[in-house]
Amino acid sequence: IYAAAASAKDAARLVRQSRELKLNPKLFVGGGNGFVQLDFATHTGQASDHIVCSPVWTPAVPHRGAATFNEKFIARYKTPPQHYGAEAYTGIIIIADALKRAKPMTSKNIRDALAKTNLMTIIGPVKFISYNKKSRQNKMPALLAQWLNGQLQIVWPPKMATRKIVYPVP
Repeated sequence: IYAAAASAKDAARLVRQSRELKLNPKLFVGGGNGFVQLDFATHTGQASDHIVCSPVWTPAVPHRGAATFNEKFIARYKTPPQHYGAEAYTGIIIIADALKRAKPMTSKNIRDALAKTNLMTIIGPVKFISYNKKSRQNKMPALLAQWLNGQLQIVWPPKMATRKIVYPVP
């Protein structure tokens, strides 16, 4: 089953209702932002187990600084950063890096510095390239994650996996 939801509450409602209907697919894939939000499992409880989704970032990524960012964010704001916090933090790092390299600081030099960006960040590598008729894009590697015991575990790619995928779902 593939279901899409924009919010964690909507995703939780879809999952709870599918469980009430006794739907037991071999794989339940959640699309949309609702299934990757860290409070999704809070809204669903054990019903979230085995749901597969594709987050941009989770605290489980092995990128340097990701775990520290997560810990410091929680200590300061008393809530997990979600992927939005990680993306915003990364955006600030990218801008600061480009501004340091744009000498003198003109719009052309800033644009050129951004074009030459090549950073490893908490969300992964950032390098703006052109491909498939797109320009100045950061081609991020995809993550596949599965909710297990209330935690979003990376199951693919293998070099980043924190757990093996549970398939078929019991």
